Amino acid sequence: MAIRIISNRKLVVLGASLLGATTIVMFGIHAAETQQPLSSGQHEARTPDSASVPGGVPEQATHPKLAENPKSSQEAGSPATPGVQPADGRTAESHPEAGAQQGKQAPVKATKQVALTFDDGPDTKYTPQVLDILKQYEAKATFFVVGRQIAHHSDVLKRIHDEGHSIGNHSWNHANLTKLTSAQIQKEIKSTDEAIEKVIGASTPMVRAPYGAITASTRRGLTSAGRQIVDWTVDTKDWSGRASGDMVELVRKRTKNGGIILMHSFGGKNGNLDNTIEALPLMIEALKQDGYAFVTVPELQAQKE
Repeated sequence: MAIRIISNRKLVVLGASLLGATTIVMFGIHAAETQQPLSSGQHEARTPDSASVPGGVPEQATHPKLAENPKSSQEAGSPATPGVQPADGRTAESHPEAGAQQGKQAPVKATKQVALTFDDGPDTKYTPQVLDILKQYEAKATFFVVGRQIAHHSDVLKRIHDEGHSIGNHSWNHANLTKLTSAQIQKEIKSTDEAIEKVIGASTPMVRAPYGAITASTRRGLTSAGRQIVDWTVDTKDWSGRASGDMVELVRKRTKNGGIILMHSFGGKNGNLDNTIEALPLMIEALKQDGYAFVTVPELQAQKE
């Protein structure tokens, strides 16, 4: 009996010891699991949603475009915005309208004025194309027309007037006024005045000498008769066949507030003004980005008075 009791006590003590050791071991294992750091493989297994929680991988490290060049959006001209994932889980690539909206540039407020002018028309090839572009961009211009061209294309002159552009006198035959007598100059100007008035119901005080060639005495004579001589500040030389890109660069470099840009809507080298048609929309967009509004010559001069 004594031996059995002693054995039972040993078993009880031994069982208690084993239970305590098991508890200690299990507690140690639990503590080790809660303190063990994440392995590199566990980081890579995280979903993109981990970027939105502390310790998650930033979006720049998982987006191939941003990882390649984090400043690419700023260098492209678009504002830098935080990488926020849409609530529906779509990215800019899967949601094109959202991406387009982010890349859209804000319009530049117009703080300066410039006048586009077109000489030698009207015609039925290039003048209508110029008018279409101006209408598309809601830009106004001034057309210095030649009398003999009006005689053949009066409907185009009427369109110029009806669409809100200004009209100036550019002589009847596009003659060099410095080689004419006073009587011949008067005839050139008067005949064109009459052709303009017949189409739009009014003449114009504006005169531009062909080639810009005019003597001081002729200028004084026209001015004293109430005529307004209009020159230019930037000559694109589009008539020479100059490349459209070169014209845009020239205009952007030389245009100042209150400037007058010279182009043509008829004529050109071998009768070709395709470069003008190609350059005009690019020129308008560039000048708009530089803060220019497009006005007629009379509007421009009214601001100076």
